[in-house]
Amino acid sequence: MELKTSQAEQMRRRQLIGTAALTALSPLCWASSSMDHFQLIIVGAGAAGLTCACIAAENGVKNILVLEKNPVIGGSSLIARGTWFATGTASQISRGVKDSDHDAVLYLKSEGLGKNDESLLEAMLPAGREQIAWFDQNGVRPVAFFAEKGVRRIHKFDMPEVIFFLRKKALSLGVKIWTGCPVKDLIQDEVTGRIKGVVFTRAGADRKAFASLGVVLCSGGFSRNKSLLGSVQEGLQNVATIAPPGLTGDGLKMGIRVGAATADLEHIKASYAFTDNPSTYQDMTFAYYYGPVIVNDDCARFVSESAPYKEIARKVIQQHEAKSYLVFDDEIRKTVSRLANAAGPLKEFWGTGKIGNLPVFPGKTVEEVAQNAHIDPVGLKDTVDMYNEAIAKLGEDPDFYRKDLTGKAKLAQIVKPPFYVIPVKPALLGTYGGLKINAEGQVLNKAGKPIPGLWAAGEVTGGVHGAAAAMGVPLASAFSFGRIAGLSAAKALTEIKE
Repeated sequence: MELKTSQAEQMRRRQLIGTAALTALSPLCWASSSMDHFQLIIVGAGAAGLTCACIAAENGVKNILVLEKNPVIGGSSLIARGTWFATGTASQISRGVKDSDHDAVLYLKSEGLGKNDESLLEAMLPAGREQIAWFDQNGVRPVAFFAEKGVRRIHKFDMPEVIFFLRKKALSLGVKIWTGCPVKDLIQDEVTGRIKGVVFTRAGADRKAFASLGVVLCSGGFSRNKSLLGSVQEGLQNVATIAPPGLTGDGLKMGIRVGAATADLEHIKASYAFTDNPSTYQDMTFAYYYGPVIVNDDCARFVSESAPYKEIARKVIQQHEAKSYLVFDDEIRKTVSRLANAAGPLKEFWGTGKIGNLPVFPGKTVEEVAQNAHIDPVGLKDTVDMYNEAIAKLGEDPDFYRKDLTGKAKLAQIVKPPFYVIPVKPALLGTYGGLKINAEGQVLNKAGKPIPGLWAAGEVTGGVHGAAAAMGVPLASAFSFGRIAGLSAAKALTEIKE
């Protein structure tokens, strides 16, 4: 169950990111005056923003400006796993996969516990299908295609390839991409309420840019804003994140300031478990499903290690500073190596027991490993002894009803030295709640009416996921509503001409 990324892919991503850093500083970034005029301004140069720019430009919108906060394009899309949930695609049809938008909507509503906005799901699926076909026509195709919970709907893309294709395509269509230009605020007409531009910063100076059609917010989430996270849900401020720098909720805050409603903020969930100071998916482990127990700062168990990983994360967030520890022995280490298909920095440890500079504490006894990990030796010994006694006498866990080890092995005692402790925390992969939008990608106010001249797409929005983000849907939402917003802006241009 461990997540895998090949060394070749990692090297390729680093090379592409390096290329982005060079191209980001092109003279184009500095070609603005203190006041600029465009037809459309897009905030954010990730999957949603670049898709929006390309589709709008192809459909008649001229003089498009994309403003990117960071010096490098791509945002969270560049580090995403590339899984895209889609139906009715060439990949499905050519393989005889029987599927429908109706069935997919039912599945997504089930995953989201019925909290999703069904109109957004019904808009996302056909738009996603069209966008995948658009990529195919431009020579960008999935590198893998697989099932999630029984139906083959997951199309895996090489995200660095996709992002840099979109950049090249956008520039060829005359789109201006200015990097290192954070947007501070929206400019709203005091009489009509229409969004007519933005205030942004370039080289330390505030600038204004105006757009006759309006603004599209594709600025990502707010995983890097601890105060905002804590205001949304108590405890979220203590979780880690692998989101790239810059995801501080700028678009969400700007939208709220002009009267936008929000959706799904209460459903944001972290994932479990990540080693301290994670930076990529490689720092995530599911080892606890194969024998280790999870304890808190007081060395007490508080959750079933068989629970879904987001549910475990929720329980961990309720603990002191969201701290937790995996506790296990050498026999369980071997079980993890045998059953878990481990990857990432911990892979060699699971296989050989070699620790090196890894965040793993060893000990000849339970008390010693606790001392080495700077947690309570007596408390940990008591917890391990109680767990071992239950397994030995009952063959089950009467305290938290832990099941077998993912159906592959029975529960195991923690008795064979050396013993190990790994500090782990929940982490946010993204904040899948935000501005409320309609099926046209328009941002809605608290009365449910569109705010004129304002669209949004991607992680800055809410409503698609409901109570949980299913695999492949965050990327599907970004591409689909990036496309929808681009077409909606083009439609607005046609209406103005008429």
